[in-house]
Amino acid sequence: MGIVTKTGDKGTTGTLGGKRMLKSSSLLELNGQIDEVNASLGYLNSLLDEAEDFPAKAEVMEFIRYIQNGLYNLGTEVSSGFTIVRFDESHALLLEEKIDEMTALMPPQTKFIIFSGKKEATYTHVVRSISRRCERQFVRFLLEENVDPFPHSYKFLNRLSDYLFTLARFINQELGGEEVETIPWDK
Repeated sequence: MGIVTKTGDKGTTGTLGGKRMLKSSSLLELNGQIDEVNASLGYLNSLLDEAEDFPAKAEVMEFIRYIQNGLYNLGTEVSSGFTIVRFDESHALLLEEKIDEMTALMPPQTKFIIFSGKKEATYTHVVRSISRRCERQFVRFLLEENVDPFPHSYKFLNRLSDYLFTLARFINQELGGEEVETIPWDK
């Protein structure tokens, strides 16, 4: 399969159903943001691969690859107009389970934190913020397309940013990064 097709040289691309649409469409913006989250997770895994070892490192990296595969499947659902469904409630619940597992291994968070510490943890927050942007685009797309109820794939993406927030804290803990609390400014 060739990479260069030249079919998009006029600002359109094809969907899974074979329809041509503008690259500026809400659908393609969403697919692009899903791709950006996925690529960012790949870079996070590269950072983790080079990081010091910690007991759950291999498990965390494997789960990130699971999430990347999930994002590929999310793109398929969206691109098919949800005629292909790859998600059910179990996918969001698995993210919640992983959040709970990491939370049980950390001291409770009692204040807001500044995104700081080890580079692997701070980059996890970057990925989290990218996933939140993608989630906002997903909502715009679902509302434009009158998709109701929201699909399970949306719930998965919504839980992903919570997972990434918790993962950033966990990575800081495991690698000895400092968790800096916010300080309210006085006037």
